[in-house]
Parts: sequence; structure tokens; C-alpha cells
Amino acid sequence: MNLKLRLERLCDSHAWVRLHFADGTSLVGKLFKQGHDYIEMETYGETDKRSAPEYARHLIPLSLIKYLTIESSSFADVERKRLDYLAHQERDHDIEHNHDGLPELEK
Repeated sequence: MNLKLRLERLCDSHAWVRLHFADGTSLVGKLFKQGHDYIEMETYGETDKRSAPEYARHLIPLSLIKYLTIESSSFADVERKRLDYLAHQERDHDIEHNHDGLPELEK
């Protein structure tokens, strides 16, 4: 199966993958959409760094992708970072809309 068809199937299931590039770099993220000559991917921070999760959405030309890894033990850690990021964003959103600064359950 060629790379383009494989990526298409992975996008349909929003799979977590590590995309490897010719220069030796890679990105770990969740695939969302494949266009004619690009792939759309969301990342939530780098697995090597202990910094706060940083959300990013990438449009990657298919010609840059050398190969991909579908299964990895680091994906569970990245998924935890993604969920932590989403929870943090939700807390910030709730505090902004709550003028008292208290969560709704404490009112």
C-alpha cells in the first residue's frame, strides 16, 4: 500500500502517528485531513521537552514525508498531554465567563 493511501485511511480514523522527514526530524500528532498534496495534523507539544503543551496545527506537503510510524509507546504520553491541554483550555474558558472567579459547582 502506498504512503498516500495509508495516510488517507489514518486520517479517516484520526490516528496518532509520527511523521518522519528526510532531514531526520519528526512530528507526533493526530491526523485530521488529507488534501491532494498535503496532510493536516494537530500536535500538542514535543515528547522530548517537559514544557507546557503547545497546541499547533500543521499543513505538511506529502512530498516532505519520508515514512511514518503508527504504533509507539510515546503516543499514550502525547494523548495525556493533549487531554491536559484541553482541560486547561476549558478551565481558562470557564474562569473567563465566570465573573466571580469560582467554578460553577462552588456557587
